[in-house]
Amino acid sequence: MSVKKALPEALLNGSVMDFDSALKVVGEYGSEQKKYLYAFSLLNFFIPMQIIGLVFIGREPPVTCQNPHSESACSSTDVCNKYIYGNEFTSIVSEWDLVCDKSYKVSQLQSYLMVGVLLGNFVFGGVSDYIGRRSTFIFALIGLAVVANLSAFTHSLFFFCFLRVCIGFFVGGVGMVAYVTITECVGSSQKVFAGSMFQGVFSIGIMGFALMANFLRDWRYLVVASSFPFCFFIFIYWIVPESSRWLASQGRISEAEDILLYIAHKNGNEVKKSAIELVVPSKTISSTKSYGYTDLLKTPVLRKEMLIQAFSWFTCSLVYYGLTLSAGDIASNAYISVALSGLVEIPGIFFCVWCMDSLGRRKCMCLSMITGGFSCFLVIAFSQSGEFGKSVSVVFALIGKMGLSAAFSVVYIYSCELIPTVVRNSGIGFCSICARIAGILAPMATSLGFFNMYALFGFTSVISGVLNLKLPETFGMTSPESIDDVENRTTNKQPTSTTMVDSETVHDMEERISMLQNTDTSVT
Repeated sequence: MSVKKALPEALLNGSVMDFDSALKVVGEYGSEQKKYLYAFSLLNFFIPMQIIGLVFIGREPPVTCQNPHSESACSSTDVCNKYIYGNEFTSIVSEWDLVCDKSYKVSQLQSYLMVGVLLGNFVFGGVSDYIGRRSTFIFALIGLAVVANLSAFTHSLFFFCFLRVCIGFFVGGVGMVAYVTITECVGSSQKVFAGSMFQGVFSIGIMGFALMANFLRDWRYLVVASSFPFCFFIFIYWIVPESSRWLASQGRISEAEDILLYIAHKNGNEVKKSAIELVVPSKTISSTKSYGYTDLLKTPVLRKEMLIQAFSWFTCSLVYYGLTLSAGDIASNAYISVALSGLVEIPGIFFCVWCMDSLGRRKCMCLSMITGGFSCFLVIAFSQSGEFGKSVSVVFALIGKMGLSAAFSVVYIYSCELIPTVVRNSGIGFCSICARIAGILAPMATSLGFFNMYALFGFTSVISGVLNLKLPETFGMTSPESIDDVENRTTNKQPTSTTMVDSETVHDMEERISMLQNTDTSVT
């Protein structure tokens, strides 16, 4: 056969394939991908212990003043020189006397953590798109293991504040890169399950932390118990390879194909190397350009989608944390309260698993947000109806949190499917930054008053739900690899097997075929 016929024939026989098609060959969710998911999910069990850690390590124990003439520990007339704390548990409050006029410092520490998470999302999102998921993840994990454990041994409040910022910084990197890596290694039909399992373990981790705190009443022991396990997860570096989808998006096709063949072998699928031939993304044929945050807003379609997603993430975080703070007294026991706040998220996650595959991502996101929004309005309505009404309002507050927890699960998966591979981590990082800003503002929302606070939560949730109807449906669609894929897609057009090739690629192929023709002629 002449050389000039080889290229067209290979293309017509479909040996050149996109990444989603390649995953169907090696296995969309085989034993190897399950191993990756279980490892990252187990890690995610301990992440909420860092994010909500101050619920217990910053809890205020019963306190009195040693001065017998003082009416209370925080008397406005007598200055207390020494505080006496109850022995039920210890915390940073009893460690550094963060009571009375110093009590505001505890809430400040939570803000410091969220500022760190914001910085981590920003930095690690761009870095992982530039150097890869694997190296970025392991660096963030080692950093988290070091600073989280150090915080248990410091005797300086200033240094503890600094470490809280560092913990947030590395948590932002670990959680985001782990989630993106999981969704990139499984097929499109399994992304909902994989993403929901990852988020579900986070909720279980909240309950686990409440149980752990119930038995470990010394705050330093509690910090060590919730932080030391991170040291064991360094093994992920040796069992999880670099994201083959990211490698393909960078034009490193040979490396991506080798990893796919390795996954196929581990999945028990006998696949020959010739069976996997990834198509080179159009933008990497002539260059190996690295993408970042600025590319998210350069083109009109991607810009519109990113702004809607950013507002959705902001709303999810604002309402989620706001409802968590306002429902803190749903039980008289603090440990039960925290456990219930995690437990109520599980039904929401199960709902979104069914909803996303039945109704699609867009409708599920809209339904979850609107459910959460109207629940907030019902909290306002029933709170004025006596004791029974207050009990009902608590139920609707929990339903609202369930709706927002479902929306949080959907928005991660939805965004990963909407944002093209070349800027996926930057896009998720940008959205996470918006969510972290909302997390910082959520405690301030309580100062608006009960009615205004829930009205704010209700309106933002409903508006966000409606805006999501402006986004394209991604269920059953091929994930975009390049920014051009986003700009060229339409919401009403079903995907076909036809591969869209830009003019630069066509010109390049014509030149290559012409060269092959000349070579074949000279040989003849």
